[in-house]
Amino acid sequence: MDPYMAKTHAMLLEGKTLLDRRSVALRASAPAFSALARRRKLMHLEARYADVSRRFEVLRAGRTEGIADLKVGLEKSWDAFRSEMGWKSPT
Repeated sequence: MDPYMAKTHAMLLEGKTLLDRRSVALRASAPAFSALARRRKLMHLEARYADVSRRFEVLRAGRTEGIADLKVGLEKSWDAFRSEMGWKSPT
């Protein structure tokens, strides 16, 4: 696996770990009025992650045509996921 894909794969795994932790927190006991909002937020985060994961798998499949567009799409999807999670840049 090339360095770009290895780094992206590592970030994807880290994102999954953070999503799992957030999922536990959002599924915890809550008053009925906030349970629906928490459920919606969790479903939205899971959908964002699924999009990132799908785009990574398409890129990893090895198609050579349109690879730049795939990378841009993956990066935009990743940024949207990080933004929704409130995940800060690792700098």
